[in-house]
Amino acid sequence: MNKLRNIFLWALYDFANSFVYIAFFLYFSQWAVADKNVPDIWFNLCLATSSAILLLTAPFVGIKLDEKWQNISGLRVTTIAIIFFYGLTAFFALKNYAVPALAFFTIGQYFFALSFSFYTPLINVISPPNKRGLVSGIGFVGNFMGNIAGLLLAAPFATGKINLFGELSRAETIVPAISAFLLFSLPMLLFFKEPKKENTTTQLEGNFLQKATSIFQNRNILIFLISFSLFNGAILTVINNLPIIFEKVWNTTDNTKALITLATVIASVIGSFLFGHFADRFGDKKILVLILISWIVLLPVTAIMLNFYYFVICCIISGLFIGANATVSRTTMTNLATNKNYNLGFSYFNIIERASIIIGPIIWGTVVSSFTSFGIARYQFALLAMALIVFSGLIFLLKKSRPFSSG
Repeated sequence: MNKLRNIFLWALYDFANSFVYIAFFLYFSQWAVADKNVPDIWFNLCLATSSAILLLTAPFVGIKLDEKWQNISGLRVTTIAIIFFYGLTAFFALKNYAVPALAFFTIGQYFFALSFSFYTPLINVISPPNKRGLVSGIGFVGNFMGNIAGLLLAAPFATGKINLFGELSRAETIVPAISAFLLFSLPMLLFFKEPKKENTTTQLEGNFLQKATSIFQNRNILIFLISFSLFNGAILTVINNLPIIFEKVWNTTDNTKALITLATVIASVIGSFLFGHFADRFGDKKILVLILISWIVLLPVTAIMLNFYYFVICCIISGLFIGANATVSRTTMTNLATNKNYNLGFSYFNIIERASIIIGPIIWGTVVSSFTSFGIARYQFALLAMALIVFSGLIFLLKKSRPFSSG
């Protein structure tokens, strides 16, 4: 019963954090860039800055988790920090102060990404090795259901049907999202039971630098993380900037954006289970290569779509590969990490998975800001640039001569 309860609480937390993800991904980004005229480069630099801070701190967290820290304690601290700094972001956004809102958003985004260094490795606690795929899938179901619930919750605020503060409707979506995050995360923070770590001989040896870099002695992990940092950073950058494209290129209403996002989320659920099954059957590396090739084809095709409906179809199809990328990448990391460096490995993995990393947002923002004279074509150039980054990630992945796991 304790294991089943822990699995439920673990999935419920992923459901909870989806509310703030949707509010900031779909509405805050547009409030900053479209409503407040913040240049694209500055918004993307906020994402890159939070990623850079995460890169400097997450390895220390992973080492301490492998040694003696409790994951649930760290999750409690980061959750409180998320609520505090995202709350400040909402306060200044509702006051129409873009600079402090973006500053506190950057800090909140850092703690949001850091929280997964505590959250994701708990899969090792709540499930045996032969059930991790199933439990991981349950977590993604919670995440995607949270995305749908987040869209439904934000809709009346985004459209102005509910107006609490008399300010821009997009900024108002943050308040209910933070409230829902607090409400649904409390069961996990209060009732999750994690066994205490015992001192063992499997702890990493050496000074901090030696411990932090020890995981890269495994060539499989090194190649995978380099590849992952490239292709996942590019994919997340596209996801984070799609609402801005719909606003700037297509002048789409927020209701239409929400419906498109909903369809994409449903496609992500299908992609998660479908490609997760393929990875179990044919091997994670083969399926991951197939996913990256699909992105390399899909991004340029999306970029040249000058018809709105065809563009939307491409976005919905991309949902299949968003879910596929998330599931198969996490499966690959689970197969590569050992008990000795499990948390450290997932700390590096989560730096890349939950943040937009550094390269993608900077390149996207630079392209969009540098080609303003080309009008909306600059967003086409940005999508093509992301395809090139995914291609670079594929090249690294192909450097591995044998599969990460057997099919």
